[in-house]
Amino acid sequence: MIEQLQSVLNLLCCPDDGHSLKIVPGQLNCTGCDRAFPIHSCQVVELLPCRPVALSATIEAEYRNAYLHLFNQPFEENNKSLAWGAPEAYAESWVRKRQRQVVAVGSLVTDGVEQGSVLCDIAAGAGYYTFAYHHDFHTVLHCDLSVDNLNYATHKARIQGLSNIVFLRIDYFQPPFRHSLDRIVCLDTLIRGEAHDSMLLRRIAQCLKPSGRAVVDFHNWWHNPLRRLGVLPENFRHSRSCSRSEIKELFRTSAIQEVDFRRFVQEFDSGTWLERTFSWAVPATRFLYQIGDCKVVAPSL
Repeated sequence: MIEQLQSVLNLLCCPDDGHSLKIVPGQLNCTGCDRAFPIHSCQVVELLPCRPVALSATIEAEYRNAYLHLFNQPFEENNKSLAWGAPEAYAESWVRKRQRQVVAVGSLVTDGVEQGSVLCDIAAGAGYYTFAYHHDFHTVLHCDLSVDNLNYATHKARIQGLSNIVFLRIDYFQPPFRHSLDRIVCLDTLIRGEAHDSMLLRRIAQCLKPSGRAVVDFHNWWHNPLRRLGVLPENFRHSRSCSRSEIKELFRTSAIQEVDFRRFVQEFDSGTWLERTFSWAVPATRFLYQIGDCKVVAPSL
C-alpha cells in the first residue's frame, strides 16, 4: 500500500493549508503546518482537516448532525462493518438497480483515459464504482468520511487481492486535492439541497486538473412526481430531486461547464431490447453529467 500511496503522493495535499505531504513511518506529514495524518494498519489514510465546516442553516438539520457525528467519530478497524449500500444488506432488486447505474456511467468515466490515470471516487460508500472501474486506472482513490464505509471497502479489497486502491478518509467539503485529479465520480450525493450541492460542486471543480473530468448525477424530479407532490408516500424524504433547468442553473452559479449529459433509467438492463424499445418512454431516474472546464480556483466556504 505504501508503494501505491507513494505513486499518488503528488496528487495529495494538506486539507488545511494545501501544502504537499511526505510519507514517514505510520503517517503522512504536512510540509507546511507539520500536521500528522495517520495511516492505519487496514491501509486507510486519514486526511481530515483540523475542524469540520460550519454548514449553512438552510441544509437539513438531520444531515448537519450526521456530518458532525461522522467527522468526529474516531477511526477503529472493524472487518464486520457494513457500508451504506452494501449488497449484503439490501434486496437483490435494489442492488440490481445500483449495478445498472454502474454500467450506465462506465463510458463517461473511462472515455479518453490515458495510461497512468487516477480515478477518485468521492463519497464512495460500498465501492460500487471503485471496484467496477479499478482495472481501467493505474490507481483508484476511494474516499469517504464514514468509518464503517471505509472498513467495509478495505476488507472487500483485501479479500479480492486488489492492490491499486488507496483508501482515504476525507471531508468532501475540504478535500486534500488541488487541481490534481484526472477523473472524479461523485454519485448519489448531490441530493441535500442547493447550499450543499453548490458547495460540493465547487470543491469537485477545485480538485480537477484543467483537462480533468468529473461524473456526477442528480435525482430527476419527474421520475416520480406523484411522490414529490405528496399524492403517494414519499420514499426519498431526505433526497433532493431536480429538473434539468435547475441543474443547469446550479452549474452556472458554480462556474462549471457541462460536457456530456445522459439519461439513466434504472428499470432496464443496458443493451437489452426492453431498454431499446421502452426506455425513451420512461422518465429518467437520474440525470448523469460529465463535467469539466471548471473556472473555480479556490472557492470560499
